[in-house]
Amino acid sequence: MRYLVCIPLLALVPGLAWADSSNPGDPDYWQKPATLRASISLSTSAVINGVIMKKPQLGFNLSGEKADAFYGAGISTVDTNLGSDSQDQVYAGYRQSLGKTSIRYQATYRVYPGTLPQYNDSGLTYQVTASRTVLGVGTSLGMDYSDADFASVRKSYGLNGSLSHGLIKNMSGWLSLSYHKQRGGVDSLNTNIGIWYQMTPKMGISASVNNWHAYASWNRDRPTLSIGLSRTL
Repeated sequence: MRYLVCIPLLALVPGLAWADSSNPGDPDYWQKPATLRASISLSTSAVINGVIMKKPQLGFNLSGEKADAFYGAGISTVDTNLGSDSQDQVYAGYRQSLGKTSIRYQATYRVYPGTLPQYNDSGLTYQVTASRTVLGVGTSLGMDYSDADFASVRKSYGLNGSLSHGLIKNMSGWLSLSYHKQRGGVDSLNTNIGIWYQMTPKMGISASVNNWHAYASWNRDRPTLSIGLSRTL
């Protein structure tokens, strides 16, 4: 199952073209302290399996990293006709540098408490994303695979790409496209454009507009607004 929300963007935007130049062979490399970040986000609507939810979504995410490893957990509200009232997730991954290109490997487990017992309520998603700065522009290209969706066991595949660039001091903008193909289910396409502003060394804010195009929705094209606040702890 694939659920597109703005929480992952909050983690992605500050390092869209992440290329770690530190040396894992350095004895002090893994001794560096872990960093933690908390994010809260609000979206006017969201998409679950290609079907747009009408109600706003509130989400909270806590993420961390240590050297090349990163991890996190999050919870967000959902409103479906299958009884669920939240989406809970945990994820972990590893970042690898290949010259000027950064590769991120991530696995995410999601569960939907309250789902009617006759339906599947959890699934795993695997993601691989490559990022690199080209002529001053941050570029990112990724793929993902999910082993289950919200109602029954179906495979889904996704492809996403993004561009980012600094606009003014402490502000950057991005544009991303995501497409998901679900076997036996609903395909979806999302265009996302947004900005990130670093208010203080530890706190930043984001705002984005999503244009969902989902083929089994109450409105075939549904622009939504997402805002988020993120702080390093």
